[in-house]
Amino acid sequence: MFKFRRPVGLFLCGGGALGSWQSGALAELVRQGLHFDAVAGFSIGSLNGAAYCYNKTGELRAIWRNMKPASVLSLRPRYYNIPLELYQQDGGSLVNKINFFFENRLAKLTLFSNKPVYDLINGWLIKSGPQFQRNIKFYVISHAVEMKLPYIVSFDGSTQSHNLSFGDALMASCSIPMVFPPVPVEEHGRKYHLVDGGVIGIATINLNLFEGCRTVIMIGNSREADMDYPALGPVGYFERKVRRMLAIHTQKIYESRVFIKSEPDVYLIKPPMDLGLNMLEFDGEKCGKAFDIGEAEAVRFLSNVEQAHR
Repeated sequence: MFKFRRPVGLFLCGGGALGSWQSGALAELVRQGLHFDAVAGFSIGSLNGAAYCYNKTGELRAIWRNMKPASVLSLRPRYYNIPLELYQQDGGSLVNKINFFFENRLAKLTLFSNKPVYDLINGWLIKSGPQFQRNIKFYVISHAVEMKLPYIVSFDGSTQSHNLSFGDALMASCSIPMVFPPVPVEEHGRKYHLVDGGVIGIATINLNLFEGCRTVIMIGNSREADMDYPALGPVGYFERKVRRMLAIHTQKIYESRVFIKSEPDVYLIKPPMDLGLNMLEFDGEKCGKAFDIGEAEAVRFLSNVEQAHR
C-alpha cells in the first residue's frame, strides 16, 4: 500500500444515517493498515472518530447492520428558547424570507429525546474506560448557538477535557436542530447551548486543526447531486435543506486546505452513488448496504492513490 506522508490527519463529516457509508470507508482504511495521528469530526463523524480512537472500527459493521429506528429516535417534543439561527440558503424573495423566518423558529423545536444516543455512546464507547486505545488527538466539533461559532473540544489520548465530558461533547456534535435537544455548557461564567453545526452553516468549520500534518484525508457523506436533492413533502423538504447544507459544508471544508501552512496532500472521499438512504433512516438493511459501498470505495481510493504515485 502507498505510504502517505506523515503526520496524517483524518476529518469525518456529518450526515446522520449516511454515516454508515463513512463507517464502511473508515473501517476498510484501517483494515488496510492506514493509521492517523489526529482525528476531527462533527455529527456522525464524531462518533466514527471516537470508534477509531477506541480501536473499535471493526465493530462498526455489526452496529449498523443491527440498527433500528427505535435505537436512535424516541419521540419527545420540546421547545428551547435559544437564539438559534440557520443559514439562509436561498435567495431574498419575500416567499423565501417568510420560509426562513418560520424555519428559524421551528429549529428551536426538537422532536426526539437524546437518551438513545447517550445510551449508545455510554454503552459502546465510554464503558471501555477513560483512556483511548490509540494515543491520538481527537477534536469533537459542535456549534455554540450564542457565539455563532464552531465549538471544538480536544481530547488528547483520553476522555478528559477542561470543560465538557466526552459523552456530552459527542452528543452535542450530534444534536441536529429540530431533531435532538441542544447540550448546555458553561465556560468563563457564561452558558452556551451546543448543537450540530453541520446544518447551521453560519460559521464554516475548517481544516486548520491539522496544521503540521503532511496528509489529510476527509471522508464526507455528501455528493454534488445533494446540492439539488429531489425530495418532496414536509420530511423531504427537511432532507433537501439539510443535504444541501452538508454538501456546502463539505466543499467549504475541503477548500480550506489552502490555509494550512504545512501544505498537506488533502484527499476527499465521497459516496460514488446515491446510497438509497435518508439522513434519519436508521434501517439496518439499508445502512448495511451503504457500509458495503463505503468499504468498496475505500479500496478503490487506495488503489487510485497508489497508481498515481507509481
